[in-house]
Amino acid sequence: MTNVITGAASSTPSPGPGPALRWRVEAARPQDGPVLDGLFARCSAETVRLRFFGRLRELPRSYLDAVLAGRPERHDAVIAYPQEPFPPGSPSVYGGCPAPVGLGSLATEWADGPGAAPYPGPLGELGLLVVDGWQRRGAGAAMLDVLLDRARARGTRLVSASVLPGRQALLGTLGRRLRPVRMSRATDTLTGVYRLDPAEWTEAGDGGSGYSGHGELG
Repeated sequence: MTNVITGAASSTPSPGPGPALRWRVEAARPQDGPVLDGLFARCSAETVRLRFFGRLRELPRSYLDAVLAGRPERHDAVIAYPQEPFPPGSPSVYGGCPAPVGLGSLATEWADGPGAAPYPGPLGELGLLVVDGWQRRGAGAAMLDVLLDRARARGTRLVSASVLPGRQALLGTLGRRLRPVRMSRATDTLTGVYRLDPAEWTEAGDGGSGYSGHGELG
């Protein structure tokens, strides 16, 4: 049985300056397209580049369709809303409602079968987007915790994240929550794979540790 959490409130201490914030994290709904378009429009070009590995003018249509489809077993997505008190000068209202400031998603790839992939079972690929001015305030961590809980409930065993230079903090955050399995680098992209379930799982050739030894970030 799949236990899907439809919404959660998370109180996360802020790693940056100012008071700790409380976050409301909700599952993305099919009618949230305009909400996510507005969130994207409030992100800088550099924030978009670091998240999507390119200069985009709008959310990729295939990605948005998957986010709004409401099929968490395939592509789970959550939206972070700040709760009062808001930091001074923050755009706390958008369209008459508290403005969403973060979008988190976990796209599941099934890798069963001989030669399908180096990891068995479902692998969740993580992505986080937080509006400029709200970064390093706990929104990403709040979304991450909800996504990981939902993935565990579905039996997902491994989570991966790929980052460009400047976003290695995401891998560090994952490493503090989960056990690393492998780190790999391709050109300027760094990818980390982490074990989500507590059951014993090891990669061939890792000596039984569940970690391949490629985790140095340099």
